[in-house]
Amino acid sequence: MRTLTSSLLLALSLAGCAKINDVGMRLISSSAPALAVVNETLLSGEVKLFTDRTGTVALNAGNGLQCMGNMRYTASKSGAINLKCSDNTEVSLSFNALSETSGFASGRGARGPASLTFGLEPTNATAYLTLPPGKRIVTTAEGALRLQ
Repeated sequence: MRTLTSSLLLALSLAGCAKINDVGMRLISSSAPALAVVNETLLSGEVKLFTDRTGTVALNAGNGLQCMGNMRYTASKSGAINLKCSDNTEVSLSFNALSETSGFASGRGARGPASLTFGLEPTNATAYLTLPPGKRIVTTAEGALRLQ
């Protein structure tokens, strides 16, 4: 009986530690603005970077398209991003870090090229994004970005 009680207490303690670690990682995460072009649509959002060299990506477009995903470093300054979009598009991107909180990624989905930047100002991000032929990123009078 004593062994069962000890085992149960140990299991509960470890579960609590995992939850504390999860909360702790979120508290010390870094957020960076993100821009992406998927299916010839410009999306903007945020990348959250965690201390364990992983992260999350959340992107939205004005037309209702949303893409969410995860990222992970696979080397000291590069890694992979997997996105799943609300139109059922799945995109795998390879990224290169420019600093601890900035970088760029490119890849290909079923409907063509895809690209993403994080931690860069829009004027700098456009150098790394794969835009549809004949399109450019413009700022509207309201301050929003769009493809034109």
